[in-house]
Amino acid sequence: MPSSLKRLAAFPSLLLALACAACGADAQDATDSSPGTQRAALGTPRWQSTGAMLTARSGAVAARLGSGKVLVVGGNTSGPTTSAELYDPATGTWAATGSMATPRVSHTVTALGNGKVLVANGYAGGGAGVYVATAELYEPTSGAWTTTPGGPQARGMGKDVVLASGKVLITGGAGPIGPIGVVDLYDPATNTWTAGPSLSTNRYRHTATRLPSGKVLVAGGSGRTSTLKTVELYDPATNTWTFGTAMNGARYSHTATLLPSGKLLVAGGSGTATAELYNPTTNTWAYTGSMTGTYFNPSAVLLPSGRVLVFDNSGSAETYDPATGTWTATASLLTGRDQSAFSLLPTGQVLVASGNTSSGYTAAAELYDAGPLTWRAGAPLATNRCGHTATSLDSGEVLVVGGGDPLGYELDSVERYDPITNAWTSGGTMTEPRTGHAAVKLADGKVLVIGGNWDSTITTAELYDPTAGTWTATGSLVNARTGFTATLLPSGQVLVSGGRANGGVYLTSSELYDPTTGTWSTTGSLATGRMGHRAVLLGNGRVLITGGFYMVFTSVYRLASTEFYNPSTGTWTTTSSSMSTPRTDFTLELLGNGSALAVGGLSGSGSYVGQASQSAAEKFQPVGLWASAGAMATARHGHASALLPSGALLASGGTWKVGGASSAFPQASAERYDPATNAWTATTSMSATRAGHTLTPLSTGEVLAVGCATSSGPSTELYTP
Repeated sequence: MPSSLKRLAAFPSLLLALACAACGADAQDATDSSPGTQRAALGTPRWQSTGAMLTARSGAVAARLGSGKVLVVGGNTSGPTTSAELYDPATGTWAATGSMATPRVSHTVTALGNGKVLVANGYAGGGAGVYVATAELYEPTSGAWTTTPGGPQARGMGKDVVLASGKVLITGGAGPIGPIGVVDLYDPATNTWTAGPSLSTNRYRHTATRLPSGKVLVAGGSGRTSTLKTVELYDPATNTWTFGTAMNGARYSHTATLLPSGKLLVAGGSGTATAELYNPTTNTWAYTGSMTGTYFNPSAVLLPSGRVLVFDNSGSAETYDPATGTWTATASLLTGRDQSAFSLLPTGQVLVASGNTSSGYTAAAELYDAGPLTWRAGAPLATNRCGHTATSLDSGEVLVVGGGDPLGYELDSVERYDPITNAWTSGGTMTEPRTGHAAVKLADGKVLVIGGNWDSTITTAELYDPTAGTWTATGSLVNARTGFTATLLPSGQVLVSGGRANGGVYLTSSELYDPTTGTWSTTGSLATGRMGHRAVLLGNGRVLITGGFYMVFTSVYRLASTEFYNPSTGTWTTTSSSMSTPRTDFTLELLGNGSALAVGGLSGSGSYVGQASQSAAEKFQPVGLWASAGAMATARHGHASALLPSGALLASGGTWKVGGASSAFPQASAERYDPATNAWTATTSMSATRAGHTLTPLSTGEVLAVGCATSSGPSTELYTP
């Protein structure tokens, strides 16, 4: 039985796809009827050669830029070098870029939030124990370096961490007479350095990791006379260090990898095969599965799947699976190397370049490909649904709210998914049934659910408390609306914009929800009333909306125009740059490089027959212009999209409709967009065709697809990138 007796008066064709009542023969073998749905199976994990660097070197350090290219800096050639090179994943080639002012090895390289790269400290030659106390900034657009005013305290082998504030913390390292405990802070906003509070224990060959709480955990390393197992925690809020629980085993030159679950994996080092997990919630360590081999100076990379790849100069490599706590040997490197530069690429591959081999310094580079990209059935929903929302909670669970069931009943039921146990539990019952609503996770972790009726009559909103598992009513919207957007602002307020009101009025009005008072108030108005548009919060704090439509009698007018909301002034402004294609039923995601990516959608005007699905994608760049972002193999609308840990974007499902035809084909196919290459590639198809479903990135690195299955198949699926 449905959890509500309220039958939907109007259930869009997108949602009717649940029962596929309107699909008929058009839905049969839909994935075979449309282009670009097949992909050759990928092989097992492997390493493959890519273009060699211009200069053989060892001890260089890599940083991935917002463009997807990889910057490799410094290291030893015939001695410490100033040179730097760029790797382009799109072409597999290297190119020289600007050189630093100071030669460096044993330096730190940190990608900043403003797109620049900070290089600090290191050994510049001139005798044992001589370290530099300078830093330089790399500007990717010009390829030029500038020296920062002042600098950190002299050291080599320091460990750098970017704090939640955007500042860079550098800890410990090797000084002129041995291990040091000095700490420095760099502020990109002011381009200044300040000395921080010193570690309690001098150490180098340690690790430093920012935890989900924002604190930084420094673990192990070498002291003056012994290997350390002590742990120190830095709190940016108080600018102080405290001791944490010590590791079970002392180790140096180990790896430390923050897992999607929030736990920290420390592995290898000191010639040991042991590994342990740190739980920040309980401040405790516990041994996990031991590696298959011993590693003296390993490197580690968190893969998009949530697994951890570890390799060292022997050429051996293995992966850790957090779900089972076990290690598995994987393909060996083509060239065993020490002190290599490495980086995770947007494609999900791992680049390893340069290093010290048995034959000396090398310029060789290679790529690790983890293997198949797969979908698998997830635990079934208690109630299959469509028109729902899916929201990630602070716990890592996913909250699925409302929607309609296959019989057309609107639901007030709620379900919670735990990715660790792959199980659903009840999330309580809303104060009223909703479909087509909006859900926003607030700064305090609660979830605000707004509106939710296709006839525009619902103005109500309610709050879900994940800790208590309860729903409570909160203030109602000033205007009833449907087809609106809801965006969390940096201030903690929620902006609701546009939509359609009763009587077919397309709204220009916007409203702000204040969590502290639980009330709504009006704010600036759009230039163009619209519904079915999309919104995204940009890195500069402004909200971008684009696309959507309005109707005049039976004519549909789709929009390509773009507007911005400025929270500081409460006003909207239009931009001269519009999408090249007016569209609705598309997705809009903010990429790691700051661009907003619009994918697919429905175009055309007039009758249903004249409308067509789009394969084209467009990106709104930080410079303020829309540009092409390639095209999918399959045109689709009503699909879903999600960002992967690698920075790539996954798009799946939806409906493929050809203009001039009345037939529409639900899709199971999926594709990935690589920001580095500006190109799309097909990936494994879902088990079921879906249109109007949700895709939610999980703490495990996987992506959860929920609901809207238009053919036999699981109600939920999991994608492993």
